[in-house]
Amino acid sequence: MLEDGEPDDIYGDIMDGMENGLVLYIDDSGVEREIVRGLLEAEGFEVITTGNADAAAEIARKRLPDLILLDLHMPGRAGSMVVEDLRKVSGLQGVPVVALSASIREEERSEVLALFDGFVKKPVDPDAFPLQVREFIAYGGAGERLETPEKDGDSRTDEEKPSLPETKADLEEALTTLEGIRSVMSHDLRTPLTVIISYAGTVAKEKAGPLNEQQKAMLETVVEHGFKMDAIISDLVRRARETLDKYPG
Repeated sequence: MLEDGEPDDIYGDIMDGMENGLVLYIDDSGVEREIVRGLLEAEGFEVITTGNADAAAEIARKRLPDLILLDLHMPGRAGSMVVEDLRKVSGLQGVPVVALSASIREEERSEVLALFDGFVKKPVDPDAFPLQVREFIAYGGAGERLETPEKDGDSRTDEEKPSLPETKADLEEALTTLEGIRSVMSHDLRTPLTVIISYAGTVAKEKAGPLNEQQKAMLETVVEHGFKMDAIISDLVRRARETLDKYPG
């Protein structure tokens, strides 16, 4: 069990091959944190998440992220207060901070535009979201980058190297098919799954009305199995991307 104020560092460990950047995501909803983490890690980002807005600045101080994603409406702390704390951390002044919310009240709009470097509407689009994150990181141009050391030559044995189709046409056809499968898994399967997990988690918290214990347990089971399916999709998408990356162009 994580102590209050600690990041969900079980998901923040450095993973081999991740080179797109380090993202800190602050949200009181565990369901939302899981969704964002799964989407970004499948696309090669390293993600640290926390549900404790008060501890966000200290987490960022220990390891400067390339991008900070912040839920705009969290209990007890306004987004503006959290951003002010983050901006005080040495090295974070140039790191983009992006607000996430299902909506922005009209009276909040000017504050969001003034304090944040961007806004993403919830629920996030599984296909577009990783691209948005890459753009925010590129625009900010700050923070420590995760670099993958270049290797001289290919030290793998013939047995370790991937076998190639017999002709270039066969290879192109196989890669096109694999990219199609990756795209379907990443978007067409993930979009409805994200909605299922998000809504089931919201209803389980009785935000749509009171529930009895049996109903809560059933919805929690839906969320649990939704995350298991999401993990399977993430692994398949990662494997497909790794395979495609072996044959550039």
